[in-house]
Amino acid sequence: MPPRGRVPVWWLRSVRAAAAGTGEGDVVVVHAVAGDERPDRAVVDVADLPPGLATAGRRVGRVTVRAGSLQLLTAELLVEGAPPLVVVERVLRDARPPLAELVAFPYDLVAGRAAAVGARTSPGAVLTARDVARIGLASRDQVGALRWSVGTGQVLEVYVAPAHRRRRVATSLLLAAEGAAAARGWPRLWTGGVRTALGEAVAQRLRWGAAARVAPLTELAPPMTPPGDGVGVPRHHLEPDA
Repeated sequence: MPPRGRVPVWWLRSVRAAAAGTGEGDVVVVHAVAGDERPDRAVVDVADLPPGLATAGRRVGRVTVRAGSLQLLTAELLVEGAPPLVVVERVLRDARPPLAELVAFPYDLVAGRAAAVGARTSPGAVLTARDVARIGLASRDQVGALRWSVGTGQVLEVYVAPAHRRRRVATSLLLAAEGAAAARGWPRLWTGGVRTALGEAVAQRLRWGAAARVAPLTELAPPMTPPGDGVGVPRHHLEPDA
């Protein structure tokens, strides 16, 4: 059972057949539902999504991947209070152990850059490396990133740029990563007991999904915020609440 005040997240998974003649391949679709109708982390396979089934609890996201290649296509999130995001995913299969990471960018910035080169995007879009180069995104444009182990589901790193903290960016990244794992049949996400003081504060505030799978704090890690990144940022974005 998840800790009191924290809500299980389970997933409805279906396969959307490709339109005839498009050559695009089938797409796996997962809907995240926050509620206790199913156990935390459960994945319920359905042939088609019955009307209203995804809203029996609280639907908080929708993630799609390509059935054949498992390429992440979209990560549409309904996290209240969070800004609209666009993400880039990298799966580092040559790493030992293999890793996956999601990097988030603000939708408004990406949409403006895309329009300038005659392209379009939408909240929840997943950009390719070619998209990033064409639009001209750089590391300084990132609002957050998450890295986890593909084989075990352990979250290894979560970072949110100081100016974008306390806006549920970390919650959005965790939900997107959990959806990608559920769609692919990978282990669900969980976190160990080593984290920064700010990370511990975030872990205590999280309510959904991986929030219920956070190991008790065993070791306090040093702060991750580079000194220059905190200039001009409110103190409560850099330190836990007193």
